[in-house]
Amino acid sequence: MEKPPTSFWDQLTGLLVPKREQQTNSTVKNERILAELIRCFEASLNRESIGTSILFDAHFVIILHPTSYAERLAALPVIVNEAVKAFYDRIATRKKGTDRIVTVASHWHFKFGPGTEFDGRTISPADVEVVGSLTGAALENDSLSNTPVGGNLKATRKVKNTNVYQKLDVNLPSFSHIDFRESGAFAVRMDPALFNNPEEDAPKLQMPKAAEVTAPPQQSASASVALAAPQPVPARSEQPAVVQQQPAALARIDCFIADQNTDETYWMHDREVVIARREPDNEAFANYIRLVSPYVSNPHARIRYSEAEGQFQLASFSQHETRLNEKVVARSEPSSPVWVPLPSPSQILLNGIVTLSFQSTL
Repeated sequence: MEKPPTSFWDQLTGLLVPKREQQTNSTVKNERILAELIRCFEASLNRESIGTSILFDAHFVIILHPTSYAERLAALPVIVNEAVKAFYDRIATRKKGTDRIVTVASHWHFKFGPGTEFDGRTISPADVEVVGSLTGAALENDSLSNTPVGGNLKATRKVKNTNVYQKLDVNLPSFSHIDFRESGAFAVRMDPALFNNPEEDAPKLQMPKAAEVTAPPQQSASASVALAAPQPVPARSEQPAVVQQQPAALARIDCFIADQNTDETYWMHDREVVIARREPDNEAFANYIRLVSPYVSNPHARIRYSEAEGQFQLASFSQHETRLNEKVVARSEPSSPVWVPLPSPSQILLNGIVTLSFQSTL
C-alpha cells in the first residue's frame, strides 16, 4: 500500500507532479538493461537466420540517460558478461545437429553511452535504447562524423511505443552527439567452438563455462578486452614461450586493439616505456609503444622497471580509464607520475578497448 503524503511539501509535490511521472523518474536497473539486450539478440537471431545457417547481431549500442549511465557504469562489465552467457544459451537452444553458426564478427561488441535524446525520441532515466547490428563499422564515431545527413543503418531496434524488436532504418547522424569513447565499451572474443564443422559437432552443443568478469592475467591479449571469453584458444599461446622470448628484453607486452581487431606484440628493451597513440610528435622516441587507435591517449601510460624496488611499475596519465587486473589506476600527471606495482603476468585495459597482456622475462 502506498504511503500517503505526510507533509505540506509532499502534498504539494503530489498535486504539481503526476504520480506516473514521479514513478518513471527512477533510474533503470541492471536486470532491465540485460533483458533488453537479450530481447534484441533474440530478435536478430530469429530475423537473420536462414535455412540451416544461424546468423545474429554481434554489435550492440546501448544508450542510457546520463544519470542512469553514471549510476550503472560500474555494473556494465557484469551486464555484458551475463548477456554473453545468455547469447550462448539461446544459440545452444536454437542449434540442431546440421546447423552451422555464421557471423561477420569475431567478437561480441558492446558500446554504452549517455544521451537524453536519440533519433527523435526522448530518453528518460528509466529508458534503455538498444540497437543491434551485424557489423559495427557504421556505429563508430569516426564513421558517423563522415556520414551524410539522412544516412541510415539497417539495425535491430524496438519499435516506438511497443515491446517488439524489428529490423529498421536507424538514422546514423543521431549517434553523433553520443560519446562512446569512455569506459563503457567492451569486446568479448567469441568462443571458437561455435564454428566447428557441423559434421564434427557432438550431438549436443557443449557450452563453455560462464565467462568471468576478472580475466586471468595469463590470458592472451586476443582473449578479451574487458572480460574473459569462454575458454579462448589463441593460436600463439600454443607455442613454447622460450621460442618467442628475446634474451635482451625485460618484458613482453601483447596488445589487442578491439576497435581494429588486431594483435601486436612488443618487447620492452628499455627500463621505461611510454604507451601512447601514434602521432607525428612521438615518432622519434625509441622507447614509445605507439598504438594506432583513437581510444588511446598521447601519452596514455608508462611502464618501468624499478631496480630499487625490484619490480615493474605502472603509471596512468589518460583522462580515460586505465585498469590493471580489473582495478582502476588513479590518473597522475606525466611530470609527476604516481607508480603502482605491476605484477607479472598482468592485464592492462586502456579505455575499455585496448588490452595489454604484460609478462616479465626477467
